[in-house]
Amino acid sequence: MTSSEAILTVRSVRKAFGGVVAVNVERLGVEPGRITSLIGPNGAGKTTLFDIVTGFVAADGEILFNGLPIHGKPTHAIARQGLVRTFQLTRALGRMSVLENMMLASPDQPAERLGGLVRSAFKVRELETDVRARAGELLERFNLTHLSDEYAGRLSGGQKKLLELARALMNRPRMVLLDEPMAGVNPALGEQLLSYVQELRDEGMTFLLVEHDMDVIMRVSERVVVMSDGKIIADGTPGAVRTDPAVITAYLGEHGAEVVASVEEDER
Repeated sequence: MTSSEAILTVRSVRKAFGGVVAVNVERLGVEPGRITSLIGPNGAGKTTLFDIVTGFVAADGEILFNGLPIHGKPTHAIARQGLVRTFQLTRALGRMSVLENMMLASPDQPAERLGGLVRSAFKVRELETDVRARAGELLERFNLTHLSDEYAGRLSGGQKKLLELARALMNRPRMVLLDEPMAGVNPALGEQLLSYVQELRDEGMTFLLVEHDMDVIMRVSERVVVMSDGKIIADGTPGAVRTDPAVITAYLGEHGAEVVASVEEDER
C-alpha cells in the first residue's frame, strides 16, 4: 500500500524514554474505511504509538493524515483535521452530565473559541443549539438518551466507553483510534459497542484498534499489525497473523511455536 492509498502513514517514528526505546516504527500505513487492529504483548509500544500519532507525546519521524503532515501539531489541531482517539481509562468529566460532556467535546462549542467571547448573543445561541442537536443525535444512536441528565461519573464501565466513543464523534472524524475499548466492559455492552464500530466502518469511517481480547480482534479486524519491543514484527490478515511464528514467539517466548504445535496435535 502506497502513502497515497493510506489515510494514516507513519514513517521512521522513534521514541525513547531514557535509554529504553518504546517505539521504533519504520513504516505503518492504515487503509481508509477499514478496521485495523494493533496488537502485541504488554509494553510493546502500542499506546505510546497512539500517543505519538495524536500529539500527546513528541517523537522523531513523520506522520501524515489524509496526505497532510500532522507530526508536531497539538492534539486539538489533529482532532480538527479528523483524527481522534479514545482512552483505555475513560476521560469523561464525572461531575458533569452526560449531555454536558458531549457538548464540551464539540469543536463548535462557542466557549471553546476565543471568538465566542465577541460573537453576538444570537450567534452563540444558534451554535449552542446546533451542538446540542448533534449531541442528542449521537446519544440516541448509542442508546444513551435516557442518561442525558445523569452524572457521567455514575455510569457503568461499558456506558462510559460508549460515551467516550460518542464524544469522539462530536468532531465528525474520518478516523478513530480506539485504545482498549473492551476493557472493563460487560459482554452485552461490549457486543453493542463492537456493532456500533462496525456500522460506522460500513459508513466509511476508519478505525485503528488496540485490544487484548484476541477473539474480538479476529472477529472484527480486516487487518492486524503486531508490535513487540516497539517494532512492527507482523502485518497481515487475522488468519495469517495468528499462525505467524514471530507473533507466537512474541507472546509465548522462543518455544511458543513448539507449544502451539503440541496443543494442535493434542486437539487432533
